[in-house]
Amino acid sequence: MLKSLASLRFVFAFLVFLHHIKVLEDAIGHAFFYALSGFILSYVYAERITNKKISLSRFLKLRLSRLYPLYFLTLLAAIPLTLEVFAENSTQWWMSFLAAVFMLQSFIPDASYYFSFNSVAWSISDLFFFYFLFPVLLRCALKLSKTFLVLFFIASSGVILVFMITTPEYLKHWFFYINPFLRIFDFGLGILLYKLLRKDSFQVYKSVFTYYELAAIALLILFYVIAESFPKVVRYSVYYWLPMTLFIGVFAQQKGIFSRLLSNKVALFLGELSFGFYLWHQLILRYARRFVNHYEVVFPDWQFNTLSFIVILLVCMVSYQYFELPLKQKIRRVWL
Repeated sequence: MLKSLASLRFVFAFLVFLHHIKVLEDAIGHAFFYALSGFILSYVYAERITNKKISLSRFLKLRLSRLYPLYFLTLLAAIPLTLEVFAENSTQWWMSFLAAVFMLQSFIPDASYYFSFNSVAWSISDLFFFYFLFPVLLRCALKLSKTFLVLFFIASSGVILVFMITTPEYLKHWFFYINPFLRIFDFGLGILLYKLLRKDSFQVYKSVFTYYELAAIALLILFYVIAESFPKVVRYSVYYWLPMTLFIGVFAQQKGIFSRLLSNKVALFLGELSFGFYLWHQLILRYARRFVNHYEVVFPDWQFNTLSFIVILLVCMVSYQYFELPLKQKIRRVWL
């Protein structure tokens, strides 16, 4: 188990939270989660897939048993927030709902679909699409040379930058930020990283790696600090490819002091809560905002956000312990 990466999931879920409360300008968490998923899945399943010890259907069932129960629960929890849309256009509401049920919302270039109900769930729509293609992508990556794959991603980044110039303004947000056919490159970077590090020995402490980890953190912070010098469309994906890939690659080694700190029980537990934190946080923020507006409760932003964070964390803990874990286990006993 790559403990430091497991713990970092919560750190980046928290960064998404900070983006949604307007503390951070860029939502850099998605690039991390996609690349991390590609890397972790390759690390865990590469041998089984190449040796045909696991079928695509079994792999997808394993992924669905982890993702879908909470995904669907938060979809249902979002319904009361959408009743005004239902009253205005029930046909549109049902179409958006069905797209969300089948995790297809991110394929539709319309915010009334990809941001409907639990708006952050578009990324889960992307993720399951990546899962579906993962065995094919992994086999291709393992057959091709490292040099070819690195050159392919460099060339791809150039092509994407050209598209950023030529794509109509109204389509840019969906095309470069939401679009699963483009965000799959973020996921693919994780597979490439696994290919590059495949023969490395993990979890062997070396003091010099503390400096590498510090440098990786500093590089990511630097990219964020100077991000405003670049167009927002570039920052949707390509801009963070380099620092994010280096960051994951360095922390995957688990050889420095920061990795050790991330391997304690509290950090690992928070890492387990990260999926729930991600799916619950914006719903709870929206419900909390409606509550304070309805009852005309006046809170400074920092108090509102702090109280919301505490509530989100408590909901995540209950959700994980009494819903996610037991349901995943029941589904796997019946389904697998």
